[in-house]
Amino acid sequence: MKESVDITIGLVSYNTKDLVVRCLKSVFEFTKGVSYQIILVDNKSKDDTVSIVEKEFPSVRVIRSPKNVGFSSAINMALTEAKGRYFAMFNSDTALLNDTFTELVRFADLQPDCGIACPQLYYPNGEVQVSHYPFRNPKKRAFREVYPRLNALKQLLVPNSPTTRKEIKKKRSVPSAPVEVQRPRGVCFMVKKECIDDIGPMDGNFFIFAEDVDWAWRAKLAGWKRYIVPSAKLMHENHASVAQRATMMQKIQMQSVYYFTYKHFGLMAWFRLRFGNFLGGILALLLSALLLISRRTQKRTMFYESIEEAKALLHLSFLTKKVLPADAK
Repeated sequence: MKESVDITIGLVSYNTKDLVVRCLKSVFEFTKGVSYQIILVDNKSKDDTVSIVEKEFPSVRVIRSPKNVGFSSAINMALTEAKGRYFAMFNSDTALLNDTFTELVRFADLQPDCGIACPQLYYPNGEVQVSHYPFRNPKKRAFREVYPRLNALKQLLVPNSPTTRKEIKKKRSVPSAPVEVQRPRGVCFMVKKECIDDIGPMDGNFFIFAEDVDWAWRAKLAGWKRYIVPSAKLMHENHASVAQRATMMQKIQMQSVYYFTYKHFGLMAWFRLRFGNFLGGILALLLSALLLISRRTQKRTMFYESIEEAKALLHLSFLTKKVLPADAK
């Protein structure tokens, strides 16, 4: 029988030694009010992450994956050994700013309907970072790549014309008390054990990206609420741990979005999303042609950008073969 602790903290590493060390140091420095277990799953890193962690943090349980299995499958490995009443899916490109996990556990203990609790995120410079998003309507999500290019075409053909869709930028603020949200970002995703027992582990079909959205959606369908706890504070370097393979990750991210859409909303929503990318690519081609015709020097950069966007979107719209890093195959 597993000896219980308040929270199991699950991290995944992949050639991010410095990030992992900084992250772990912050956990040991700030976590004082709850008992915890740390499990690090290493996705066959080529650096010396494992040896350094085992030397500097001997209490951390290290699981060595035989290959790069991706994020969600690695988290599921940690789940099999978790002893906590809560499980925190925790990104390595983070650092605690206070006793984050104690704040999360204390709140969730007092909130029986809380399935997922997450901290308020901050950039390294102290600026407030977006900590949650709404679930995207599949129809609106399908035309995400269309509206910006319609606006660009309008501005090129009719300068100073009203845009098709106005984007209102709001100043980011921090709530004064815990607030119920639709989907917290998966940077630090603390899930109640009863919720995991109810909805199951992560879906291993997501290599990386959208696995947190899927988990939050399944929690919502099962009646569990999701909260942001502003008294729990976390620094996050946005996408620092996947910046090594940006182009590949863009493809992997889109295939994860395709899978999530098909899984929860069906074939028509999946097709609509692909068509939206295709239409966005065609509009980017049209924009590049008009920019070429205009022969304005200042438009040359926009021309090349539009060509690259068109190539990327058209490629993504026909993406069928599963894209994985070489060491994951």
